[in-house]
Amino acid sequence: MKRFSLAFLAAAALAALYLDSVFFPKVNLGGIRPDALLALVAAMSLLMGSTKGAVLGLALGLVADVLYARMVGLTAIGCMVCGAAGGFFYQKYYADNLVFPALIAAAGALFKEHVMALAARLSGADFSYFHVLGSYILPCMLMTVALSIPVHALMKRLYAGQIRTEKRAMRDRAETGGAS
Repeated sequence: MKRFSLAFLAAAALAALYLDSVFFPKVNLGGIRPDALLALVAAMSLLMGSTKGAVLGLALGLVADVLYARMVGLTAIGCMVCGAAGGFFYQKYYADNLVFPALIAAAGALFKEHVMALAARLSGADFSYFHVLGSYILPCMLMTVALSIPVHALMKRLYAGQIRTEKRAMRDRAETGGAS
């Protein structure tokens, strides 16, 4: 990645951390809030691929866990799986299609929140699974999906030059028979 791209990615990660830690806790609907880090990972994994998406998810998740979580690693696992799964669709579907980042964000949010619920249950918390599913997990997933669409559109626009360069390089490699 170019330094320019890394600067944009770092700025987006800082913005997502700010939204998750400062803005959304103050502006939420009855404790329900979207996951900006997960939305960013879902969007970027479509633009970068599985490996880079998983590494990005792991890194951002660990930062969030170290800064804000009681159990380090849970957010990182959820974001890493979301990044790896989202990268599966890398260069397979049109980047203009907003359905894929929304589906990836939905699956990632469901997975992450279920990991969190399982960890809470194993830590001794007593709650009704179906109540938590209906009153917290699904609404959070829907809000994350809604946030992932503008995040993907913005990140796609910021990374448009890099995406064109990668496609051109792949086309050139295919024309030369893979020889570099």
